[in-house]
Amino acid sequence: MGMVLYEMTMSPNAKRARLGLAETGAPFERREVNLLAGEQKTAGYKAIHPLGRVPTLDDDGVVVWESGAILLYLADKLPEARLMPRALAERGHVYQWLTFGETSIHGYLGPMGFQMFRRAPEKRDQQVLERGRQRMPEVLHVLDRQLEGKDYVVGAFSIADCACAPWLELAPGFGIDLEPFPNVRAWMSRMRTRPSWDA
Repeated sequence: MGMVLYEMTMSPNAKRARLGLAETGAPFERREVNLLAGEQKTAGYKAIHPLGRVPTLDDDGVVVWESGAILLYLADKLPEARLMPRALAERGHVYQWLTFGETSIHGYLGPMGFQMFRRAPEKRDQQVLERGRQRMPEVLHVLDRQLEGKDYVVGAFSIADCACAPWLELAPGFGIDLEPFPNVRAWMSRMRTRPSWDA
């Protein structure tokens, strides 16, 4: 069967996994799970992801869910793709920034995205949106400083870039200004030019 990625195209979390898969060059099949129509709640889908979320990777019966776990799995399975450095110290930095993408970036932008995409404008929790707008500049400052003099988050392209970029693509639409962060903006421009970005 090969690798199958269950995803929803518009999901930044799914895009993290899709970026990693596309970067490996390995063939994979995409299967759309329409979250808005409730397809993630079906018994068939919950048999592979008990929480009914995307993405999920099925690699010939090895099922891995959570985008960060999928990225780590791909880096281990396909080391020739060079998504992870070999030296332990450098790997530690990738782990750190992968987690930063999941906690610091997604920690604020994920709840904002739920309000923006899943709630009618009049029902949005403005406190959630305002908290993200207040806290994200600190997160962006840390990332901007890390990117000083680097093309990618840890220097060479890695799964850390896959973990951080997809949600930041949405930040301006959430009212978060990227203008004060030139290194972040330049890095995002580089990410958009990679063939994997539009895979």
